[in-house]
Amino acid sequence: MPLTARGEAIFERLPGAAPRASTGAIGCQIVRHEELCIGCGRCASACPTGATSKGDLFDPMQLYSAPPESRRGALGASLRAIAKHKPSGPIEVPERVSAFRTIVFDASRCIGCGACARACPTGAAEALPVPAEEIATAGASG
Repeated sequence: MPLTARGEAIFERLPGAAPRASTGAIGCQIVRHEELCIGCGRCASACPTGATSKGDLFDPMQLYSAPPESRRGALGASLRAIAKHKPSGPIEVPERVSAFRTIVFDASRCIGCGACARACPTGAAEALPVPAEEIATAGASG
């Protein structure tokens, strides 16, 4: 996604800045920790490019397979305690339910702004510095 005029002006003032080679994006590298995600969708609401969005489904198997010490694992333990049988697959989430949705991440649309990481209450999205090798490669090709 191309930068806005304001984004380009800010980008030009950054010393030694170069677009990331793989996506043309600038900023952070976003790392997702699915085991921490509770599907609240705050990351999707904060994302300016639509790289992160709420899905229409919820997969209970994510809770069953999550590490026991994670938030999803705790929810999975509760689900195992109350469920009569193990779910057979993803279920459609009614429109009125805003939590427990699958979060869809499209890395090709991500500009690395870190808005998702700042909005996430559980740390499921993390904004890390772009690796030095990637910056060097982008600077050499630009």
